Amino acid sequence: MKLAWSNLARQEMQALRRYSVDNWGAVVARRYLEDVRDAAKLAAEHPERTKPLRGQFRIQRVRSHYLILEVDPAAQRVTVARILHGAMDIERHLPEA
Repeated sequence: MKLAWSNLARQEMQALRRYSVDNWGAVVARRYLEDVRDAAKLAAEHPERTKPLRGQFRIQRVRSHYLILEVDPAAQRVTVARILHGAMDIERHLPEA
């Protein structure tokens, strides 16, 4: 399936980049963000390996974060809807169905 990123997920990725660079440096931040992107690509290739959440939403853990994915089989697309830290209340931050 095709991989897409919501505007909100893009903003969250930028915030994650800034936070990671500020706290752990550029090398560690780069590796972390690569892991997030790799997990998103793998989820798009194999959405059945992700955990169902609610409706069309699925979830994939990546280190300390979760990718909230919206799977649209008709469009053959998986969209990264959110990137949330594991300490966050996932249900509260789910996009509207």
